[in-house]
Amino acid sequence: MAIIVFPWERVVQINSIILDNQPGMKGAIDLPKLKGALGRIDNFILYNNLDDIFEIAANYAISIAVSHALPDANKRTGLMVALEYLSLNSYEVEVDNDNLAKVMVDAVLSKIEVNDLADILYSAYSEK
Repeated sequence: MAIIVFPWERVVQINSIILDNQPGMKGAIDLPKLKGALGRIDNFILYNNLDDIFEIAANYAISIAVSHALPDANKRTGLMVALEYLSLNSYEVEVDNDNLAKVMVDAVLSKIEVNDLADILYSAYSEK
């Protein structure tokens, strides 16, 4: 299986779409911080032979959310990247926005771990 690496340019684009359509502060993106957050995931995939698509998606969501590289909507962007990543890998999930928003807050506050988020994303897929 070929692992898709999520490009930083698309993360920036997703963040811009969110901030154009929802409340949030616009401002400068800390590109080195964003690239570092994405690079950590790429390295984790490579060095740990990670091939669980849901775990990779959860890593993207949490890494982007906690990096605070974006001017606003870091959690929303992380979640949207995770959902798009799953979609690119042919996994469409049933989205409960309110529940996933709470889950992302819990993830950023370290109340849940990456594996927990991966399980939540998987359960949203498998319930279809």
